[in-house]
Amino acid sequence: MKVKWERNNRALDLAAQGKIKDEDILPRSRTDEFPAGMATVRMQRLSDNVPHVVVHIRGKSKQKQNVWNGNAYESAQTCRVTLAIASYGQAAGQSFGMSSNGELDEDLTWQDVHNIVTEVKEAMGV
Repeated sequence: MKVKWERNNRALDLAAQGKIKDEDILPRSRTDEFPAGMATVRMQRLSDNVPHVVVHIRGKSKQKQNVWNGNAYESAQTCRVTLAIASYGQAAGQSFGMSSNGELDEDLTWQDVHNIVTEVKEAMGV
């Protein structure tokens, strides 16, 4: 699964350092507009040594039907993995924890999630 990064100063800096590719940076958007079949990294608190990071892992887009009115719509299950320093008293990158919420697409495994998180952490140097 490809990893994309929402555009911000940190993502641009990672691209300038050659840690991610320029074409992997997406314009800022709403999370429901993140591309299906990809993992998109959103960072907040950019001035912190290690920013708050949420990786949105979206499965393939699938046609679904609304039960109450019968209208068809496109939807992709999304698992969100939040990465954070486990203890605020520790130096940046010393102890990094994560939690997940949402729904992991049935075509993905937790090993896929681990691989994505590892790729993100390596790019960020944590």
